Amino acid sequence: MPLLSSRRHSPQLQRLLEQAGRDALRKGTFWIWGVQLLIALFLLFHVRVMQEMHLLVEHALPWQLSVQLWLMVLLLLLQPAIWLWLRHLSLPRWHQSVGILALVWGCLWAGVIYALLKSELPGRSVLEPALAATLLLLGLIALYPVSRALYGFCLPILLGFASMLLLKTVASPLAFVASLLVLLVVLETGRRMLKNWFVLAVNREHEQRLMLQRLDALAHQDPLTGLANRRHFDQVCKRAIAQGVTLEMPLTLILLDVDFFKRYNDHYGHQAGDECLILVAECLEESVREPGDLVARYGGEEFVVLLQETDKAGGLQVARRIRETLAARALPHAGSEVAPHLTLSQGIAQWQAGETLTMLLQRTDEALYRVKEQGRDSYGAA
Repeated sequence: MPLLSSRRHSPQLQRLLEQAGRDALRKGTFWIWGVQLLIALFLLFHVRVMQEMHLLVEHALPWQLSVQLWLMVLLLLLQPAIWLWLRHLSLPRWHQSVGILALVWGCLWAGVIYALLKSELPGRSVLEPALAATLLLLGLIALYPVSRALYGFCLPILLGFASMLLLKTVASPLAFVASLLVLLVVLETGRRMLKNWFVLAVNREHEQRLMLQRLDALAHQDPLTGLANRRHFDQVCKRAIAQGVTLEMPLTLILLDVDFFKRYNDHYGHQAGDECLILVAECLEESVREPGDLVARYGGEEFVVLLQETDKAGGLQVARRIRETLAARALPHAGSEVAPHLTLSQGIAQWQAGETLTMLLQRTDEALYRVKEQGRDSYGAA
């Protein structure tokens, strides 16, 4: 069974993985930088104490170990400036730069480990293996999202530690080589496990987001027609009225009712009635063209259209377009008294200063009622 990290993902999930990987690596590099700085300062302090106690012999080195550690500390202190520059790079170049930076870190630590091995420092047989193991663990924890960065950091350290073979400071070379191979196996299996857990966590977060989006859509969407429901319409309309108060922009509502829908339902059946409402919804969405406008199912066979930045004249044009679009579909309606096909009655009202949503809907409903009294299959404005 393949690891999650090696499976193909959807483009959306892939982008989320890339962003999460960059965030994780950014936090990891900051953490490992701080720990490296502490280790370098500790080694510097330890070496200085050993020098003052005349317990450090550096004849085998062409340089002083303390100078090397001071240089290490100085380079680590310059890292924040490099990070500020890396922030502006694209993701591929950023990964490449972090890989190079990790390689530089690894080479510097390999040099420190080699220098410690060449120096006659008390406790050397314990210090170098502990330092190498600690650095490898730090690299695994911080750099696992990008294998290039992880191995760029760890392989030089392993090679520096392997210099014990050249310096002949190990009792059993074969056992030492075997231990290095075990370290490599542990490093790779640990990287794969951490990467798999990381992908699993991001995948779960992605699924939760999708579920929340679906729940949010269900909370604001009519399940039959796919239009906005009454609750969502009320929220959007109240915001539009508040915006109209502030910016003095026109706002118009159209309230629509399917003519003789009960007769249609009784004659053709409830399934045909549902298909009828879906057809009306399609006609409304086809007729409303501005991105800021909203079509909603208001309840039963009633629909409402919110036209933002539209006055009453614009509302009349949209109502005419709706009537023509539905007439072109020519859905038969045997129970209608006004036409052989399905028709709508539409009431139109433009929002007036000081009106609440309830007041605006009441005027729109009155306009719709007058259209019904006058014979239906028409539209009229309040």
